[in-house]
Amino acid sequence: VQMPNLQKMADEVVLDGLPYIDREYSDPSLRKMVDRLVQQEMKTFRPPDYLESMPMPELEGKSVVVRDMFARKKPPPKTPFDVARYKVIAPKKNDMKLWEEALAKARTQLEHQSSRIINLELMKRYSTNSWKAYADQLVEHQELLSAGLKEVKTEVRELNRKRKASQLAVGPQIQSAEQKWLQYAYKNNELHIVNLELEKQVKKLRALAAQATS
Repeated sequence: VQMPNLQKMADEVVLDGLPYIDREYSDPSLRKMVDRLVQQEMKTFRPPDYLESMPMPELEGKSVVVRDMFARKKPPPKTPFDVARYKVIAPKKNDMKLWEEALAKARTQLEHQSSRIINLELMKRYSTNSWKAYADQLVEHQELLSAGLKEVKTEVRELNRKRKASQLAVGPQIQSAEQKWLQYAYKNNELHIVNLELEKQVKKLRALAAQATS
């Protein structure tokens, strides 16, 4: 499934952080300021429509049940489970119809209990091996997942190791560039102050020259 919006957002974001070199975030005051800015940004964040590239499926040709499920905005009301038919109670009146209904319920319960006994006998005979096979499948599945997780963790550690090595390798160059930038910025500020002072002197001299010629 392609998600063009997310890909576009990922392409527009430039991550210039170097966690193995940058130490500014270790400062508690700076960290507090950054966290506050992040919280402010999150308040103005509007999440994109992640389902834009995944429209609703076409329901033509689907079963009535599937169309009904998608058409419902609210789940159907839950009806209480009728347990009266499972109760075998002798009628208090000598009514043949009531006795026939009670007899039918008794036969139903007798058949149900017979089915339960058969299921218990089948479970006693076959369930042990079935559960063992199921447990073996779970163990095999767990081993596969554990192997996959171990492989992913190994890849992550290797990636972090390469990132750390590459960042530490260029760390001195970045620090040197930062020092030069600070020096140039300091010199520019000094030159700016000198220029302001010279401009004042020039204005003053021009004013004196204008007075002398007048």
